[in-house]
Amino acid sequence: MRPGFEGFLKAKGYPGNADDVVQAWETTYLHESNVDSLLGRARTPFEIVRRVTLSNLFFKLKIDHTKDDIEQLVTVNATPTLFPDVKEPLNRLKDTGKYKMSVLSNGDLQSLDNAVNGLGIPVDRAISAEQAGYYKPHLGVYKHAIKELGVPGEQVLHVAAHAWDIRGARAAGMAGAYINRYEIPYVDSDGSQPELEVLGLAALAESLAKT
Repeated sequence: MRPGFEGFLKAKGYPGNADDVVQAWETTYLHESNVDSLLGRARTPFEIVRRVTLSNLFFKLKIDHTKDDIEQLVTVNATPTLFPDVKEPLNRLKDTGKYKMSVLSNGDLQSLDNAVNGLGIPVDRAISAEQAGYYKPHLGVYKHAIKELGVPGEQVLHVAAHAWDIRGARAAGMAGAYINRYEIPYVDSDGSQPELEVLGLAALAESLAKT
């Protein structure tokens, strides 16, 4: 999402780094989604969480903005793209016929479906935290996914680039594969480690193709 943010921040006269702003936003909406899961009320749609937290971050950074600015950023100028190692390795795994692949996301179901289809992610289905009524890493999200997949948790390998996401999946009985793109050590307070750790999806596909 960096290019879209770079143009916006430059136009607003903000001197900071766009990557830092995007990462701060991701941290902010992860925190807010966890608060939302703890409140014991109906889940706030993720698209609302994204917009509210981005506006709050801009207020914190003293970046002048309007609701229209936020809407333009999240719907047009700063939409996500895929890492270059996504499609080919996933297609390779799919072609083996040994794996069913699904996306499990905190995104709302409609937005998730649009992203999967729009980006051409080669998976069999998309499962949203919206269907569970919580946000990851709440156990209810992973347990809902296991139910949707219709297989025992130990037959599910949850692949993620964040240790907190792997920890949530493993607590629900899944196996975990940590995509360590940024060479950040995996840390769990109980000292446990994921079943697999690789630097990217190409290495993941190579490892799983051997099993």
